[in-house]
Amino acid sequence: MIQKQITHPAGTFSACACCRKEPRHIRSSGRTSREAVFSSFGDRHQLETACGRRTGWHGTLAEAEQAWGQLGETLPLPLHAAKTTNVRPLRVRGQR
Repeated sequence: MIQKQITHPAGTFSACACCRKEPRHIRSSGRTSREAVFSSFGDRHQLETACGRRTGWHGTLAEAEQAWGQLGETLPLPLHAAKTTNVRPLRVRGQR
């Protein structure tokens, strides 16, 4: 599989929710070592950022962009809130 980064003008893709950077467009041709030797594949496209978020391989750039949009809508998991306790301070008698 031969991979090549394709450059696009800034603002082409939506920014990553994690690192706030625009993804790189990677185009590959050929087959991976896990695919059959005599199988024929066209170009495949993937969008990925340096923080590790990426789409899978797609047949067209439009499909990869759609998958990136679905990835971008996911937000990091919220932090667990601290458990609230039922402890209340003791009542203090009024001082005279």
